Amino acid sequence: MCDYSSGSNSRLPAWIAVNHFLALHLQSTGLSVPNDSTSGNHLQHRVLRKGMAFFCLAGLAMFFSGCHVTPKTTYSTDLPSQHSVNSKHFIIHSNVKLDSDNVLVQELQELRERLFATLRLPEQRDPVNVYLFSDEASYRYYMNTTWQNLPPRRAYFVGTTRELAVYSFLSSKVQEDLRHEFTHGLLHGSLKTVPLWLDEGLAEYFEVDPHIPDAVHAEHVLEWETAKQDNWSPNLFRLEMLTDFRDMTQRDYAEAWGWVHFMLQTSDQTAEVLLKYLAGLETTKTPPRLLRSLETASPNYFNDVQSHVVKMSSLQP
Repeated sequence: MCDYSSGSNSRLPAWIAVNHFLALHLQSTGLSVPNDSTSGNHLQHRVLRKGMAFFCLAGLAMFFSGCHVTPKTTYSTDLPSQHSVNSKHFIIHSNVKLDSDNVLVQELQELRERLFATLRLPEQRDPVNVYLFSDEASYRYYMNTTWQNLPPRRAYFVGTTRELAVYSFLSSKVQEDLRHEFTHGLLHGSLKTVPLWLDEGLAEYFEVDPHIPDAVHAEHVLEWETAKQDNWSPNLFRLEMLTDFRDMTQRDYAEAWGWVHFMLQTSDQTAEVLLKYLAGLETTKTPPRLLRSLETASPNYFNDVQSHVVKMSSLQP
């Protein structure tokens, strides 16, 4: 999600891209992070979870060695800074040591390579700073103090003239959260502007776990099915008019994902429409509507996008 906003610390206006799901309630949970990854199950659906003293999930096995009681939380406006992992294109700041071969580090590197290869983006201008808090309480205290006007979310991308920053905390959804927000950072680090619907559609597209063969965003497929039962129809013209992430609904995110998935996965013609549009965003801050190009390349786009999502639904287990 992108919007111009001012933080409570009088920073310059910012692009604010927000992961749109509710936070996990794990304030009393502690997690340790090993250097090596192991195989594990992958959680595909966002769910609310109540706080507990400690917990273990199979899906965390990839990067957490076990469970232990959380150290005393420090409520501070300081960002995580005890450890850092530096690469040419991003820096991870944390108070938990992460080596360069940690699964979280490797996944961000792989995501960047996959995203740039898929979207043919230009060279990244600025690195993305990832601030990874050790626990939810510390993260929320910092965000509530520093960015008071933002609604509570599990992770944020905030782009200012000073830096491109991703904020999140260690949780069972940290990989998914970082994939989403890091996508925002890469897009804004390479392009002059990204329309809101496309920014979110691409972030939703790339947040899906790439290690699961033929995986699609199951929640969004379900949302399309539910919407169709309500006599809803996709409307890219309306979606392109949205400029404030606060106006976006869950259905809007699902639709944005659907259009992106349709264009990238259906045919070379539809993919080229999106790729040429992204190329234009390298040099302009006032892009034309993508719909016009899509209508020319795929006159039956309205029916085709719906058929495409129905097909995705049939592939779900």
